[in-house]
Amino acid sequence: MSPARQKLLKELLWTLPILLVIYVGVYIILSCLGGYYFNQSGKVRYRSMGLAVSDISTWNPKGCRFQYQFKNTRGEYISRGNDLGYLFAPLIMLDRRFFHPTEVLIAPETQMKPTGSRSDLMSGD
Repeated sequence: MSPARQKLLKELLWTLPILLVIYVGVYIILSCLGGYYFNQSGKVRYRSMGLAVSDISTWNPKGCRFQYQFKNTRGEYISRGNDLGYLFAPLIMLDRRFFHPTEVLIAPETQMKPTGSRSDLMSGD
């Protein structure tokens, strides 16, 4: 191996751990400033095909929005989030798994339905 390659490898071996410490350190600060926010899993929808209902509460570090699994109207699972959320996605998933679990507010079997139909109101039931 040439001396130039050895020098490059040595610099890389010093730089990667420093960048990893900075990455994790910034995430820890953002996580300390974060909180739980209402979110939609996509499993509970108004009238089963309509808009997704806020049925879960997920932990989000300050300024980061990331959801690994969201069920869209076609029944496909997709991820969604902002740039910071995707940047810190591996740490967000670990954080939610071990420290800040997602809270289920409405069971997926429950579907949101109108409280009363026009015929119910007219019949007096």
